[in-house]
Amino acid sequence: MMQLHWLKTAWRNLRHNGAFTLINLVGLTTGFAGAMLIFCLLNYHLSFDNFHKDAGRIYRIVSMSDYDKEDYSQGVPQPLGKAFRNDYAYGEQVVMRAGLEEPQISVGEGSSRKLFHIAAAYVEPGYFRIFNYPFLEGNEAVLQEPDNAVITRREANRLFPGQPAIGKQFLLSNKYKFTIAGILEDIPVNSVNQQQIYLSYSSFRTADPWMASDSSWGAVSSEIQCFIKLRPGITSAAVEKIFPAFLTKNSPRAAKSTKLFMQPLNDIHFNRTYDGQIEKKQLWGLALIGLFLVITAGINFVNLATARLFHRSRGAGVRKVLGSSGAQIRWQFMMETGMLVLGAMVLSVLAAYLLLPHFNQLFDTNIAGSVIFQAPFVLFTAILFSLVTLLVGYYPGTVLSRMKAVETIKGKMISSSAAGIPLRKILVVLQFSIVLFMLSCTLIISRQLRSSMDTDIGFNKAGIVMINIPEEKKSAVDGLRNELTALAGVNKLSFCFTSPMSDMNNTNEFKYDNRPRAEPFQLNVKAADTNYLSAFGLHLVAGRNLYGGDTINGCLVNETIVKRVMVKSPESVIGKTLKVYDIKTMIVGVVKDFHTNNFHQDIEPVCMYSDYRHYYNCAVNIDMRHARQLLPVMEKLWKDVYPDYTWSYDFLDDNIREMYHAEEVLLQLIQTFSLLAILVGCIGLFGMVSFMAVQRKKEIGVRKVLGASIGSILWLFMKEFIRLLLIALVVAIPVAWYVMHRWLQEFVFRLNLDACSFLWPVVITFGMVIVTISLKSLKAALDNPVISLKNE
Repeated sequence: MMQLHWLKTAWRNLRHNGAFTLINLVGLTTGFAGAMLIFCLLNYHLSFDNFHKDAGRIYRIVSMSDYDKEDYSQGVPQPLGKAFRNDYAYGEQVVMRAGLEEPQISVGEGSSRKLFHIAAAYVEPGYFRIFNYPFLEGNEAVLQEPDNAVITRREANRLFPGQPAIGKQFLLSNKYKFTIAGILEDIPVNSVNQQQIYLSYSSFRTADPWMASDSSWGAVSSEIQCFIKLRPGITSAAVEKIFPAFLTKNSPRAAKSTKLFMQPLNDIHFNRTYDGQIEKKQLWGLALIGLFLVITAGINFVNLATARLFHRSRGAGVRKVLGSSGAQIRWQFMMETGMLVLGAMVLSVLAAYLLLPHFNQLFDTNIAGSVIFQAPFVLFTAILFSLVTLLVGYYPGTVLSRMKAVETIKGKMISSSAAGIPLRKILVVLQFSIVLFMLSCTLIISRQLRSSMDTDIGFNKAGIVMINIPEEKKSAVDGLRNELTALAGVNKLSFCFTSPMSDMNNTNEFKYDNRPRAEPFQLNVKAADTNYLSAFGLHLVAGRNLYGGDTINGCLVNETIVKRVMVKSPESVIGKTLKVYDIKTMIVGVVKDFHTNNFHQDIEPVCMYSDYRHYYNCAVNIDMRHARQLLPVMEKLWKDVYPDYTWSYDFLDDNIREMYHAEEVLLQLIQTFSLLAILVGCIGLFGMVSFMAVQRKKEIGVRKVLGASIGSILWLFMKEFIRLLLIALVVAIPVAWYVMHRWLQEFVFRLNLDACSFLWPVVITFGMVIVTISLKSLKAALDNPVISLKNE
């Protein structure tokens, strides 16, 4: 009966104090929902590949090429796997995988022919003895035979709906026929390996004889990877020790410039050096933000609850006079807190569930809505509810239970020391510091990315459509060129390997001007026709352009090569020779430098030459005002030339933006939770000013009677918070400067941090504080002093 009475009283108090309840619900719900979404994000990323048996013994061998700079790659020379198996017994399984990204897959013939693009890879059979991808039909032994394929259940249903897929055939890139010999369970979304079709590795030798040969030690492609499952008791450090001798034995030339390392499976998703998705330090930073949101929301509740103790004190005094103990008053208040926290928790779970689809889209995740019913989330929610209820309810309840009945019945307020103002000020400084820190980071990251996207990159990226050219029938480019060039709205057109700035590059050793040894740096080689310069707006600084034709009749280089080979002027390299691969050609022109990679890297030495065999893209410079009409016409013309392939295109500026995708996701995360931090911080300020208004109610009344103006009373409230904000400024800005300075070091072309970089965060925070304080303190300043002093 006592608990039921507490419950009824708690509900009555919450219902009769609607403003207090609403403000706390908003604050707690905001903090909880943010923390829940962050928990879902952490749980999603930390769950990657934790379902594999003996995951701690699974590694990927990665490489670093050291010429004039260290170039890290998740790829290794193709012969490495076979040679390692033959030379050492460290691996229980050692397998190679040659990725194909998303090649064209075709099924059926004639009018019933369907085209798909599906992530695929050539793999050795032992791949499925390393990774736990269960077979529904067949087993890994089927991949021992050439031209066999294993496909996931989802893709089997998509390719052959309503039919058994085993025994069915498909065509890869309109050239290689494969037979489906096994069906896999669908690959979990929390796996770094997302290929949906696995092909016999022996077929790789047919598709690319040189790369798949045992002599291709000098070639490293990021798509050719080696995975190893170590035998029990073998450490990765022991394996890394033998890598230098291993390379020297099998390829002395590769040993001079290549180093190998062991990368744990649980590091692949998080290591950005090897194309990971997100760094663990970013996750821990988000975890701290989530913790901050919860703590701040709890502090805000305590602030508001303490501010209302004056109104609750008489009721507590009467209860004491009637025989209630301090513990009963405390538990009564905690039950009220529990009801409020429970309500906020329910609203938070609902908000998190509704926001998850937008959250996934915004932050490039694949978190299922069912996560809220799974044990980790339920346990997190239960712990969060229990801790917050106990921690935020105990302190105000204890203060209320310790009040003397006689004083509270007379209406006397607790002393300032009992209210814990010094601790409250420390927490407000911490709150301001975090808000300042997050705002500073948000604005600096935004400026850096905007600078990267808007700066002069040395060529034109606007209005350029990059159309994929099939690997087969590249000799048909002239016919397509004539058709597209004749279209109204097409300004320029160029067939090329790739655009000037791309994450797909072909770097190689080279010799300059018959020098006896290769240069100590590599050359970024780009196949391009004579229209390449005009299509992308590149500028010659010396010499002439490439002549037309499909054979190598000279090459263009950029200004960086002139500097790196230590020649006085661009004119000095004209007529000199370059030898790349086994091809020797003459430099006919020098192009003004342009950015070749993202802004994390220096401009590379570039060589451009004409060779239709290496044209993978058609760059069409169009009038964007006619883009909607042009694209369907371009598609029709393209399909007339390549009827057996799927049409695909991208806008170049979108491709360049994609190169900064990880940074944009980080920026969106910080922006989102910065807004939540500001919102929760404003609620906390409101609670603090409410507390001060109650504490100093009579003081304000006396000041007004003695002639104080409204402005002076507002300053009375603001000066204390401005002092706290100045302290937070001293704490937060150095930390923000240090963190952003470290982050900017990852960019070769970066902003310079100065005092102005932190001006707007300070202005915004000061504005937030002034507006929030004014909303509550203005009411206190306008109150009738007679009402404030009538008890005297």
